[in-house]
Amino acid sequence: MVMVNMGAEKKVKTVLWVSRHEILPAQALLLSEKLGDFKIVMFRDKVPSAEWLLKNVILPREVDIVIPVLPLSIIAKLFDLSKRYGFEIWWAQMELLHNDYSKDCPEFDHKRDTMVLGVDLGGKRIWRHYRFKGFYRVKGIKIELEEV
Repeated sequence: MVMVNMGAEKKVKTVLWVSRHEILPAQALLLSEKLGDFKIVMFRDKVPSAEWLLKNVILPREVDIVIPVLPLSIIAKLFDLSKRYGFEIWWAQMELLHNDYSKDCPEFDHKRDTMVLGVDLGGKRIWRHYRFKGFYRVKGIKIELEEV
């Protein structure tokens, strides 16, 4: 009889990156530090709904962690679905450093920064300089309402 220790093999985590932007080197490095070996699935297309993402991407690819850059309404629904289907939602915290009319910035660090094109109040193009600060597990989403 041959005995095989099935418990010794560790499953590689699958991370779903849902963003128009590529993962930054600092983000990939931190994921590696947190997870060890991991598989990343990049999804850069439009997400019509949380249910659509679940059915067409999360479940077929057996995703363990979703890191979304999506509207809060979709993230909130994903969070509800995560409890039922057993995946986690992580938040990639980005700090806005400044807005500028030029994309060139002497403080730009290609490993942890991104420049996002936007418009100012007058409609003129501006660049928003963001810096990656870390990942946070989403433990809850709460919207408080008050009647007007």
